[in-house]
Amino acid sequence: MWKPPTPAEQELWNAVVAGVHAANRMDRGGFDAAVDRLTRLPGAWVRRTLTGTTRLLAEEFAPAPRDPWPLVAVQIDRVGAWLPEVDPQLLAALLPGRHRPLDPDVPDDPRYLMHRLLLIACLSNVAQSGVGAFVDVALARDGGRAGRRLSGLVPQHRTGR
Repeated sequence: MWKPPTPAEQELWNAVVAGVHAANRMDRGGFDAAVDRLTRLPGAWVRRTLTGTTRLLAEEFAPAPRDPWPLVAVQIDRVGAWLPEVDPQLLAALLPGRHRPLDPDVPDDPRYLMHRLLLIACLSNVAQSGVGAFVDVALARDGGRAGRRLSGLVPQHRTGR
């Protein structure tokens, strides 16, 4: 059964799509604004969703043993002009199946969040596809969906009564 997105899910979706569009336009201000919007959401949940989106895009572009890194690296060379602090080694580490996972003590660092969003933008560019549907699937697969408090405004539907 379809459930409408929570406000947090909608904000995450909007921020990711806006960040990808800003990266495609080489708009530093728009990209930074999208990263800022993501940092205001629950960190572990955002990280899981961005990681899931990255995996889905990588699977779409490079199923099975094919390595998407060479084409992503070409995208990163283009990014260096408007985002000089980009770390290609960190992007390579974030790409599914490339290296061991990052240190779990620092996954919510804003620098990593920026790189996760940038990797999604690069993968969507390489795959020549939009990211909205991939974010939707990653949100749906995430068992830790942002919870909603039951309102109790309808008396016959109050829980536990």
